[in-house]
Amino acid sequence: MALAPLLWERPLDAVWTQMSVQLLPFVLTRAALQRIPVFFAVDSTPTLYASFRGHYAHQTDLASAKGRLSLALHRTFYHRCAALLPWSRWVANSMVNEFGVPPERVHVIHPGVDTDRWRPIDERPASVRPQLIFVGGDFERKGGSLLLDVYRAHLRARCDLHLVTRAAVPEEPGVFVHRDFRPDDERLLRLYQRCDALVLPTLADLFSMASIEAMACGLPVIVSRVGGIPEIVEDGHTGRLIAPGDGAALTSAILSLLDQPERGRTWGAAGRRVAVQHFNTATQAARVARLVEQAVAQRHGPAQVAG
Repeated sequence: MALAPLLWERPLDAVWTQMSVQLLPFVLTRAALQRIPVFFAVDSTPTLYASFRGHYAHQTDLASAKGRLSLALHRTFYHRCAALLPWSRWVANSMVNEFGVPPERVHVIHPGVDTDRWRPIDERPASVRPQLIFVGGDFERKGGSLLLDVYRAHLRARCDLHLVTRAAVPEEPGVFVHRDFRPDDERLLRLYQRCDALVLPTLADLFSMASIEAMACGLPVIVSRVGGIPEIVEDGHTGRLIAPGDGAALTSAILSLLDQPERGRTWGAAGRRVAVQHFNTATQAARVARLVEQAVAQRHGPAQVAG
């Protein structure tokens, strides 16, 4: 019902959306009749989402009647879009190989952050204990319990741990919990800038905006090798990729950074460069704008685009 106005809205040149099946009535009617190009940006496909069964709530069994219908509707939507803008090659491959979308209509465009705002600050005093940060609203799925276990067993004497999460995790010696941060919160930015590494041993993830935020702030990242994350963090260059649920690997990766702080600074500087080059909001938005302008020009001829 919320999207119904699209069926009779004022003239539209193009539509960019992160909704899929909900937009099918529009895509199959007005968009088709008036040749309005639709651009769809997304971090997963139904099959990739289903591969994390047990870690996300309200997942549909794709073998069920409902699941087969969902696949058919998504396939129809994908093929009716002017272009698909997946967040990662992981998603792009699924669109092409599992849903039959022509490769030339799939453009990988990573999301980004404002790297002028999300940036490092001057080096902290050497006397401050190393500070680790974990950012995950879903504490269990993001590997928060595993990280706490590792911290209690091996790290409490070496560093402090900041947990940014919605979960009711009690504070304890060396552990500081931040429950009321909002997305893009200024306090989260300041916390990144005070910390030495992001540690996110997630069990299931589609992408990782927290990793991008941390890299933009000059932090090395220790994160699980799942979903589209290996396209963000390069193992041994901007951080360390570990297997999900591997406590020994997590412990080793953290201790390695604590024992060799220069390595963390090197990885953090490399991560900052990668964030500016590949995960900058302005750059990524410009790529989307060019695709939209090209589609509008093909439909109407060259047009003025307001900035």
